[in-house]
Amino acid sequence: MLNLSSTGQMLAAISQAREIDAEAYTLHGPVLRALEQAARDGAHVVVRLEGRPYGDPAGNLARENRRLVDELRKAGADAQLGHPLHAKAVAVDSTLYLDDKNWGMRDLVLRDDDPADVVSIPSIKHAALAAEAQLLRSARAGDGIVVESESFGCCNPVYSALDALGRAGAAPHLLVCANELRANDRERKALERLARDGVHVRVCSDSEKLAMAGDRAWCGSANATVAFGESDMPDWGVCTGNDAIVSAVRARLEAQWAGAKEFRRESAEITAAGSWNSSG
Repeated sequence: MLNLSSTGQMLAAISQAREIDAEAYTLHGPVLRALEQAARDGAHVVVRLEGRPYGDPAGNLARENRRLVDELRKAGADAQLGHPLHAKAVAVDSTLYLDDKNWGMRDLVLRDDDPADVVSIPSIKHAALAAEAQLLRSARAGDGIVVESESFGCCNPVYSALDALGRAGAAPHLLVCANELRANDRERKALERLARDGVHVRVCSDSEKLAMAGDRAWCGSANATVAFGESDMPDWGVCTGNDAIVSAVRARLEAQWAGAKEFRRESAEITAAGSWNSSG
């Protein structure tokens, strides 16, 4: 059963585990140290990090991940680079922990204690986005429809569902990350098309991947971008009606929206934001 958890709860589990299998884009901080300590203490620790990070022209992150793999190996872990990797998942004995970012202490983390559930959680990008799109397609005006994605683009079912909601007058909200949007003409054009069709777009500083509509929420590691070929990478994404998870997602999206800036069509500039309930 899927439940709300935290990075801190996962760290406590790692400290007592015998079998740990971790996948992330990159790792730092308390989770990295906990995995190294678990390996030193005799746990079987497997770690996979991204070997060819996207948008890394100078190779800085690739070099850092190679360094991290060497460091983990010295601690006794079975650490390797892989490609493509984007899911953020850690199996601790029989419990699965899922994060939409890279295991920061304030990240929204889900936990599933039932091994039988694991096979039902979408674990490839196109399936994760299909679950998110289904949430949107089942939404109605007045459901408080909000999507947040670190990077965003067309040619995926989330884009299509948002566009349909906008044209239907449902006034969905979309949050995108400023760092990913900067100098990205393709993403800007996609956002401009959505804005013309009635989607209210804002730009924020975070990189979460969340969605909500009514009393259901979607959480995942998959960005709402293309999901075919090499881009159809390992990613997770799941819809839930769990009250605690939905409340946590709603709180995060409301806070992000309140502090975000309006996306201005036909311009690279962004202006100060208004309130969560503002229309436009």
